[in-house]
Amino acid sequence: MNDLCKVLIVDDEYLVRQGIKHLLNWEAEGFQMVGEANNGKEALERVAVLRPHIVITDIVMPVMDGEEFTRTLKATYPEIEIIVLSSFSEFEYVKSTFQSGIADYILKPTLETEGLLNVLRATANKIPSLNLKTRSAEEVSPSVDHIIDKLLSGYEAKVDSVIIRETFPYDRFYLLGCYTKYALRNKDKESSQIKSELSMEVGKFLSPEGICYHLMDTDPDTFVLLLNFAPSKSEQVVELVRMISTSLFSLQLELCWVISEPFQGLEQVGGIYREPFLKRMDYSFYFPDRRIIIGRELPQMPKMSEKFNLNHFTDELKRKRTDVAFQYLQEYVEGLATQYENDVFEFRSFLSNIIFVITTLLSSSEVDSTILDEEKYVYFKKIDEAKHVDEAIALLHSFLNDVRQLIASSDNKDSHKVQQLLDYMHEHYAEQLSLAELAKHFHFNTTYLSSYFSTHAKEGFSEYLNKIRIKKAAELLNHDNITISEISGRVGYSDHSYFCKVFKKFTGHSPSTYRKKYMKQEK
Repeated sequence: MNDLCKVLIVDDEYLVRQGIKHLLNWEAEGFQMVGEANNGKEALERVAVLRPHIVITDIVMPVMDGEEFTRTLKATYPEIEIIVLSSFSEFEYVKSTFQSGIADYILKPTLETEGLLNVLRATANKIPSLNLKTRSAEEVSPSVDHIIDKLLSGYEAKVDSVIIRETFPYDRFYLLGCYTKYALRNKDKESSQIKSELSMEVGKFLSPEGICYHLMDTDPDTFVLLLNFAPSKSEQVVELVRMISTSLFSLQLELCWVISEPFQGLEQVGGIYREPFLKRMDYSFYFPDRRIIIGRELPQMPKMSEKFNLNHFTDELKRKRTDVAFQYLQEYVEGLATQYENDVFEFRSFLSNIIFVITTLLSSSEVDSTILDEEKYVYFKKIDEAKHVDEAIALLHSFLNDVRQLIASSDNKDSHKVQQLLDYMHEHYAEQLSLAELAKHFHFNTTYLSSYFSTHAKEGFSEYLNKIRIKKAAELLNHDNITISEISGRVGYSDHSYFCKVFKKFTGHSPSTYRKKYMKQEK
């Protein structure tokens, strides 16, 4: 008969998992929290190793939701009891899980200690192999893992000095960690296996030197050790970490190791881990060439002169000054990449937002951006998964090159259509032409066509049309048998005085003076 009922928590929200873990004095109530997972797929992997008696699972989760998870779990391990967590709005899903044989459910908004304990006891009583026994707080000595877990989560923990001294006999501590999700790329290994191998490799260097280390239960993608050593060995520990990094690099595990500042007393571990250490862990994103990050070795962070001017950027794009806009963007991003204290999520979000802005502008222009509009989601995903800042910036450059090619291709098509439009203007200049009518006739956006004239013809539509008309009028003035009033009408001006005014603006002479000057030159 088992004395303790083993429980696994499955929820994609870290704070929910932490809240449940610290609602009870689990071992005093006859239960043991053996692990946690953030989705159904990961939970099935944990179940195979941990073999819990009870699984508490959320319903709505990524990768594999609670409904599929409970169905799969019951088909494979029918002896494991399942308690479902849900909100009021998810109750229809809960009803479907009853068909898979769940034991009970708990509504998240009403989750509290007594209710959770009652459901757990009722569920444990269904398991024949269990002999559930409660114990007094004095009978239950919290494990080192339990104490550290509470401290990491920000809870107060009753620290048994005798137990702590057995595990950590020295007065000085470091936190040492790295992100394992990059080590898992293209490797047929689970996160727990990678962590176990890393722990063994680290032990080869630290144990012979009398340095204690303890693997902490943190995020699944994070490997964190608590190092304990005599104050005189602070620098030796740093050098040993350099050796560990080099050794693992030779094994093709390109990990960036992060070391906290030294601290005294286990009670400080939570504050050190939650703020300075986790923030420093993210610095590895900005330093792709570093294998180890130590505070005193980081360069001084340059100051950014100004924020990104989105209005300026979009105005340049609208004016077809693509190279100017992209040069401004690239220079800003290069500067942003030096701001290693900035949140990595914010950096990724900036790149993704810029991609979104550009595709939105293209879709409202004459450019056919259908394919690029679909590909932006691929870029979003790749940027979110980028290992280092250089990789993320390379993805932005790739996107900008796609945009350049798309615009160039579109410009080639448009130039042919615009040439047809210009030819039409040269043939029909005497008619009452307007930009709106021509844009409609040639299937252009009016705003785009106006912009095209100012960019490519170096003048607006009206000025370009006037230039055609005045050139033709000058040719007609060479014939003295046609009156100036008649010429005005022939080239498209119904107002004779306006024609004279426009003619003088372009030639510097009135129509009559221009004719006299030409006739004089002929004689």
